[in-house]
Amino acid sequence: MTNTQLNTKNIFTNFPDVVKVKDLQKMLGIGRNLAYVLINKNEIKSIKSGNLILIPKQNVIDYLNKGGDKNE
Repeated sequence: MTNTQLNTKNIFTNFPDVVKVKDLQKMLGIGRNLAYVLINKNEIKSIKSGNLILIPKQNVIDYLNKGGDKNE
């Protein structure tokens, strides 16, 4: 199976470098519950600051490049 890497230069250009959960939902086209599942299972790495969850955009790209492979 070929591992296709995303073109990180042009992906998610209308989002800031650090996004919130609502932005993550829009980026991936997922619901709130799944967004929190991905964050809580550390499949998408995030930073918690008080009650605020911040997600570096690069972590979302890394998750997509990983392709859901749990062996990495």
